[in-house]
Amino acid sequence: MTKRLVGLAALLASWCLGGADAMAQDVTRSTTQPALIIKGPTGTPIGAIGFCRAWPADCLAEGATAAPVELTDARWRDLDGINRQVNAAVVAMTDEAYYHQREVWTYPNGYGDCEDYALSKRRALINMGWPAGSLLMALVRQSDGNAHAVLVAVTSAGDLVLDNLVDDVRDWAQTDYKFIKMQTPAALDTWVDVEDNRVLWVASN
Repeated sequence: MTKRLVGLAALLASWCLGGADAMAQDVTRSTTQPALIIKGPTGTPIGAIGFCRAWPADCLAEGATAAPVELTDARWRDLDGINRQVNAAVVAMTDEAYYHQREVWTYPNGYGDCEDYALSKRRALINMGWPAGSLLMALVRQSDGNAHAVLVAVTSAGDLVLDNLVDDVRDWAQTDYKFIKMQTPAALDTWVDVEDNRVLWVASN
């Protein structure tokens, strides 16, 4: 049986800026969006394993049993500002082009791919006081079938997506991605499958 993620952090732990205030109020009122659903433990992405070996202190999360972060106007400005800031600061480049390796998860040094953007946003928000257990890396599939990574912020207004392809922070259900798997709040090297039954698109071969 699947388990509904009502307050994702608490459930899983058992195992720029213009107009931001108005946007925060809009998101807070969006209480009808479905919650993310998990199916159970799954394999950890190889990139996440490598990141945890290189950055062990950044892999574990303190306060993993904390409730979702209350989405105040100030917290909304954190998300919106960091998403836009990192998107503007990093030049998109594949791991093969930059590191000559297929999959490398790390903090971007001016260049990076989707995982690196997300990791940079995660670190920046933690440094601003966000609990690490509320900032979850997630793997999704785009409408063209390609894999992609985003950061999910678990808040009182829902599970919000920070994406290097989109400057606006959106509820996960408002994206056109198919969510595949995500880390648990306890650690970046422990992951669960996500059940996403929305009918969005059919990828062509």
